Amino acid sequence: MANYYVNGNSISIQENEQIYAQGSEGKIYFIEDKAYKIYYPNALNEGFGDKKKYHQALLEIQDFFEYIILPEHLIFDGNQSNSYCGYTTKWVGDGNKQKEGITTLSWNLLIHNLAGFEREIHLLGKNRFLAVDFSFHNLVFSDKEQKLYMVDPGRYHHTSYFTLDDYHRRNQCILKTCILHMLERDILHFHLLSSKKVKIFLNHIELERKNLPFSEYFSENEQKYSNIQEMIKVKEKFLH
Repeated sequence: MANYYVNGNSISIQENEQIYAQGSEGKIYFIEDKAYKIYYPNALNEGFGDKKKYHQALLEIQDFFEYIILPEHLIFDGNQSNSYCGYTTKWVGDGNKQKEGITTLSWNLLIHNLAGFEREIHLLGKNRFLAVDFSFHNLVFSDKEQKLYMVDPGRYHHTSYFTLDDYHRRNQCILKTCILHMLERDILHFHLLSSKKVKIFLNHIELERKNLPFSEYFSENEQKYSNIQEMIKVKEKFLH
């Protein structure tokens, strides 16, 4: 059992029993509808360094985010030095790690979810955060809520090196890569297209979309097809 302090309160974690997942940075525990991310000591300064500083800055803006899950409270070691060791977030995704399902959404829900990501990644940039690690691997799809979430913000980088336009441009590139990867994996998961055709389809979207946000691009197709799966079936015959 390990002891920690969260928001001034002491909490004990059964480290072997309550673990939900673990990776290169640390372990995640699920306790009373909250996720607790506890870092390995050698991971607290990897990457851009001083994670406590970045996580504190994210905590200060977390009330403005719904789709991108940010820290709610910092976690401190209660056993020895009271040193920083992680953060809590709200728990999302029905307690599973499901990622597929975006192509099953109605147009309204698909557009609503994508617009949420677009709005919030822009807000990260306005607060001088680069959304490093905003990727398919940290995506969670809640089938119950019909909603997409981006979790694990631990590597988001807070800096004043760039102009606000630079933050926007870089974060938009990160978002584009994530959405295209998300669509590719979903299309392949539901066997909607072959591996070859899915790449042609995504290139087709990029040519048509130009600089439009994804939510606006799909809004323009809302009257032509009942959902994105029908859009794929209709366009498949032209994918050569």
